[in-house]
Amino acid sequence: MTAFGYEFRRKYFPLIKQDVVPINHGSFGVTPSSVLEHQRTLIETEEKYSDEFFFLKAPDEYIKQLKALGSYLGINYQNLALVSNATTAVNAVLRSIPWDSAKDKILFHSTSYTACCNTVRFLDDYFRVQYNVVELQYPLEDDDVIAQFEKKLASGEYKLCLFDMISSMPGVMLPYERLILLCQKYNVWTLLDGAHAAGQVDLSFLDRLKPDFMTSNLHKWFYVPKSCAMLYVNPKHHDLIQTFPVSWSYGTKRLPSPSTPSDIEYNQHVLVNKFSFVGTVTYAQMLCIEEAIKFRSEVCGGEKNIRKYQYELQTKAVEEVKKIFGSGAEVLQNSTNSLTPPGLFNISLPIEEKYLALLALLQEDSSYFTKFKNKCFKKMITENKAFAPFIIHNEKIWVRFSANVYNEVEDYTKGAASVKAVVKQVLEELVIFL
Repeated sequence: MTAFGYEFRRKYFPLIKQDVVPINHGSFGVTPSSVLEHQRTLIETEEKYSDEFFFLKAPDEYIKQLKALGSYLGINYQNLALVSNATTAVNAVLRSIPWDSAKDKILFHSTSYTACCNTVRFLDDYFRVQYNVVELQYPLEDDDVIAQFEKKLASGEYKLCLFDMISSMPGVMLPYERLILLCQKYNVWTLLDGAHAAGQVDLSFLDRLKPDFMTSNLHKWFYVPKSCAMLYVNPKHHDLIQTFPVSWSYGTKRLPSPSTPSDIEYNQHVLVNKFSFVGTVTYAQMLCIEEAIKFRSEVCGGEKNIRKYQYELQTKAVEEVKKIFGSGAEVLQNSTNSLTPPGLFNISLPIEEKYLALLALLQEDSSYFTKFKNKCFKKMITENKAFAPFIIHNEKIWVRFSANVYNEVEDYTKGAASVKAVVKQVLEELVIFL
């Protein structure tokens, strides 16, 4: 087996440009060349005889991919659907629920993904669905996260709680299994945003704990081509959930009293059939799930082997980044080391005293921070070809790095130097105007 690192990158990820330092896998993912070749073949198959493909082949292939995914992850495939991305799945869930604006409230946390928060805000603006926010200021112990959520949930006000499994920025894990149980204790529906979950954590808990809804991108860490995500739906909600956009399957429901084998099979596949055709889009990326699983299991040696390399690399990379960032740099972690997933870690970038007033302004003014961030991002991407995203959280700049099977420690040497130099340069340009 080819060793992980640069040799692995050259052999299986040759499309990554040679002068690029790929330390931001978390945002969009990168697909192995063998899986991309399979996708190209599928696209050609679609075009050769579209009627045959869409009417006759695609429905069976869709189910085949779901079965492969369910088997690999340890989940009943009949509770899964495929969508374009996790944000689409969150919209499908939130816009399928018949909200009662007089009493229903949604709870999410301050570090939730902005696109998903905006979906909740949309429901508030257009349909008067109320919401509340759990403030999370990291680093936090898992017990503290649970306590913050319970303060809100104990009021009995909430119909649904939306929370991350692994947050985007900062890239930290939440105690999601405990949060599921906590919500069930207060009879609150759960919607898990696991955008970064598949390919980083074990998802077999879904059939055991039975949350209401969960989604995860498959194009980020699972090596399926962009864009593809899974949506888990608790069987009790198979009638409720609708596709996004609402389409051909609207009104499809389980039979109330199935009496024949065909009736039972129909009920078991209601969710699968609802999402198998929404409209004319390419199925190519969805039908690459089996190929991605083959790559992960046969070429990479399985999930444990992938995560082992990620954690070992992460340990070395953290020390390298801290050394380059300088005195005061910290890894975002708690006493039980539960915040860091295999593929993501966050390091604070120390800021000189002369920039502290500017840092405070950037944290207070989101539009000003966006301009600052975009300027930094452009320089890192175009000039240095070494990009890692950052946020200002709890009065510190936290830089998020990704660790994958094609990375080596040298990537973080270059990446940390890029971030540090660019942030200092742009801060210096701005501070003269204060």
